[in-house]
Amino acid sequence: MAVRVPEERKGVLKSLGKELEVARYLLISEVVDKKVKTQAGVTLGRLQDFVFLDDAKYAEVTNLVVRRPLGRPPLNIPLERVVRIDPAETIVKDPPEGQDYSSFEDVKELLLLRDKILDKRILDTRGFALDVVYDIQLLEVRQKLFIVAAEVGREARRRRLGVLGKLSGAALELGYSDQRIPWKYVQSLGSDLTSTKGDVKLTVTREALNQIPPEDAAGILEELGREERLNIFNALNSESAAKALGATEPRVQREIIADTDIGRLGQILAYLSPVEIADIISILPEEDSRELLSLLKGDVYQKVHQIVDEYDVPASTLAVKRVLQFPEDLPVEEAFTRFRSEAPQSDVTMYIYAVDPERHLKGVVDINELLQADPKDRLEQIMTRSLVMVSPNATRAKVLELFRKYHFRAIPVVDQTQNIVGAIREKDAFVLEDEERKGRRYL
Repeated sequence: MAVRVPEERKGVLKSLGKELEVARYLLISEVVDKKVKTQAGVTLGRLQDFVFLDDAKYAEVTNLVVRRPLGRPPLNIPLERVVRIDPAETIVKDPPEGQDYSSFEDVKELLLLRDKILDKRILDTRGFALDVVYDIQLLEVRQKLFIVAAEVGREARRRRLGVLGKLSGAALELGYSDQRIPWKYVQSLGSDLTSTKGDVKLTVTREALNQIPPEDAAGILEELGREERLNIFNALNSESAAKALGATEPRVQREIIADTDIGRLGQILAYLSPVEIADIISILPEEDSRELLSLLKGDVYQKVHQIVDEYDVPASTLAVKRVLQFPEDLPVEEAFTRFRSEAPQSDVTMYIYAVDPERHLKGVVDINELLQADPKDRLEQIMTRSLVMVSPNATRAKVLELFRKYHFRAIPVVDQTQNIVGAIREKDAFVLEDEERKGRRYL
């Protein structure tokens, strides 16, 4: 199943080499228990598990374990004999003439992905339970299969329950995104870890959660009790805390704000866009929302108040200013280097805006296009020149119309001289509409 590569996963591809051409992600919940056939169409059994070699960054799958019916021992199929692994079925090469695939012998030293990792608790280095592994994300690159992340949180749990055929009303809750703990945070698996006991341990403490993507940190916060959640939130630096706060559900946002010192809240708000601040303020009780609003100064205060009070705010109010602007004649290889350096400080990372020496917007490059381009090409050779953009005075109604029509993830805002003044993210344009549909409380 080929998929579009999300922004937070790009680092995996980069670390595997610039010449990457074909890569796809799989979840083991999608492929286990599905039929395994030879190229000649002979059904061998069903995919039972994956044998893997552990690694500090990305563990690698070496063999497949295929369960057979009627009590026959499972088969052990080397990964190099695998043609493809799909959610529908797995296809392997025919065994050498006159031979059969060997039987699988389960010895203690072998690491089995499904058997030893799924449904285990994840503990930090101090022994605090953070979550449960409900699924595992794999990355297939050039006939190799790497383990890149443990899938945790509500969406992963819902998917896991669906695979097991035990869906309940609570398991069908919508609105929660996947949460992933990268494999690089997982310690080497101990010999005490079995199919029935043991925990998966991380190489990070709660204080080190600043390195974990905000969506993952938010998922962990949502699963914890109030006191434990506050301890973790206070361990985050202001920027990481801001990103985690913006990604959590409203109930958790209210509790965190109620429990956090007002001075620290002011530092945290400095890392959020006016739209994100307005979204948080809109779900708070009246007294708390006014106190939070009082922490804002100058232009930010005016924008947030305008967003909360009005519907059709101008594009300049919705826009974030930190975007990636690279020279149009910049080689792709150099663009990669700049992207790695500047993306962490940018509010928009899915697009690179190509500009001329006078900083006029000339084109846009989707990060996926950059990944697939020849390193020697220049941005002007791969950029899209037919641009969709808005002026600072464009209404939000106009912005929403463009998002619905073109399905972009961000739209640049340019002034009369074609200089970029910022960009509007899709999530910022629509989050307010969602709140209004639900009955936003206005200040």
